[in-house]
Amino acid sequence: MGTGLDLPTGADRGEEEILSDAQIFKEDFSVSKQNKQALGRFVRLITAQLGVEESQRLATSVMSHLGPGDTASDAIQNGILDDDGQRRGQWVVLQVDWKATEEVEWQANELLTAAGITETWNMESGTNATVPHALVEFSSWVKPRGLRLLHLDFGDDAYYALLVLADQLEEIIQAAENAGLNIQGSDDFEREQLRD
Repeated sequence: MGTGLDLPTGADRGEEEILSDAQIFKEDFSVSKQNKQALGRFVRLITAQLGVEESQRLATSVMSHLGPGDTASDAIQNGILDDDGQRRGQWVVLQVDWKATEEVEWQANELLTAAGITETWNMESGTNATVPHALVEFSSWVKPRGLRLLHLDFGDDAYYALLVLADQLEEIIQAAENAGLNIQGSDDFEREQLRD
């Protein structure tokens, strides 16, 4: 016909692998096996202080939210931060809207409770501070107590942070990065968020 296009013959079409939309979605837009393993390790590391039963419950919840097309971030948000996720007194992830500074103090104290810290943190800067300023203040308060604040970026307008033992910092960051999570230490967070 002179179009310059070579159409496959009947024999050629039979040899092509025909994939359903679901198969394409699963193969091209799903978390890899290595990322899943790293995500499981990350969740076990950040929940270890909660005890075996609660740690396993949250890990199972996170992993159950890894369907075709889901990301590690989706799984954390749906598995830990939804209504059936973390429980009062056993928090591992703080979630604060970008303008809700009044939420930082009580959520930070939830993280402290879960970490076994009996002291209570009181935000000195007050609710007139921005959320990043309040998180940096909390981060400075926990450092002398052998803890570090790590920040997760899920690509929305909220701030997410978790409290970890200083001696586990590198291991947790590595597991998060291997899982495909965008994680940041408190020093990098401060430089990025509070630059003049």
